[in-house]
Amino acid sequence: MTAFPVQAEEAVESIGNRFYVAPMVSYLFGDKDRHSDDGFGGVVAIGRQFNPLFSLEASGTYHGLNTDADHGKTDIWSGGVSALLFPLEDVLPSLFTIFGVHRGYVNTQPSVDSFRKYRSVFGSAGLGHLFGPFDVLNQGSIRAEAVYRMDFHDKNHLGNGGEDRFDDVLLSIGVMIPIGGDGYEPIPPADKPPILVVPVIMPVDSDGDGVTDDLDQCPGSVVGVPVDEVGCALPASRCKAGDAGQPVDLQGCATGDTVVLRGVNFDYDKSRLTANARTVLDFVVEALNASPSLTVEVGGHTDARGSEIYNQQLSQRRAASVRQYLLEKGIDAVRLTSKGYGESRPVADNQTDGGRELNRRVELKITGGSNVGSGVEEPPADAPAEGN
Repeated sequence: MTAFPVQAEEAVESIGNRFYVAPMVSYLFGDKDRHSDDGFGGVVAIGRQFNPLFSLEASGTYHGLNTDADHGKTDIWSGGVSALLFPLEDVLPSLFTIFGVHRGYVNTQPSVDSFRKYRSVFGSAGLGHLFGPFDVLNQGSIRAEAVYRMDFHDKNHLGNGGEDRFDDVLLSIGVMIPIGGDGYEPIPPADKPPILVVPVIMPVDSDGDGVTDDLDQCPGSVVGVPVDEVGCALPASRCKAGDAGQPVDLQGCATGDTVVLRGVNFDYDKSRLTANARTVLDFVVEALNASPSLTVEVGGHTDARGSEIYNQQLSQRRAASVRQYLLEKGIDAVRLTSKGYGESRPVADNQTDGGRELNRRVELKITGGSNVGSGVEEPPADAPAEGN
């Protein structure tokens, strides 16, 4: 990753489930009934991001507002908790809403008859955005937000008098720096006492077709020939994706067929497409343009490392990233859907590096239309030759 932001969604992904600190400078536009000027201040927050949709933090604020030459500034202090919600994960993943409750202390507040000190409860709500990530910030981001804050002082003699609350607006900008290592690192299981494992006799698969002998209705299958759930050979299909880096061939595909897009890879633990992946997807665009009757589902799959919930979310983001790339290349949106399957559909052993590599894949599933029978058919072997 470079020191410059490369993709908006990474601002959230790079924080991961880590703690973070967020110091910010702030400017407060005070309620006109305060009888004080606007003023600068600061915000410091310490929090944790629990998943790509939610963070919780504790924060403290200070703002100084000028009153007059005799009494100096109105000092406003507060401390409390806030929740950050990221509701638009698929559209604007770095946009967040923030809601908070703080206990506040105000010193030298003008009132109808003098200057007062008081304590209050502040309620706040607003919008913010993360810009990043940056290596210099430990893969953190620049953070900007606008917050509407209500000062429920419940004392109608303060400020202009007659009001039981002040409504202020805070504009803040600063940084959001994760604490610790990389985000979303799988948490190792806690040490447990050894468990006595009783050996289990596994059913035998004599012909190696993936269906055990007790279920195999067609023993003696030819090695490499696809079979169904009872071990019988599937009808031959001309639907294939081709090798990585080669043109994708969807001729002969029909509803229900699935092809693996070999070479469509991502940066580790991210949904950003690699340069090789874009090359393969350009071939997919050509194949879809050549088969305008086909509609497809982009399916994302992961290996079994990490939590099941996170793998499901990661596979969905990756499938959506592929769909978005195809849309940007001109494929009609009504022809494309995307779905993440996480680790639920492995095609190989997750205990080996090679198996995990096969399980990390993107597939195209034909959901509608057909190319079967398109083009020129080969004549039967016993058909008479044409011409002389």
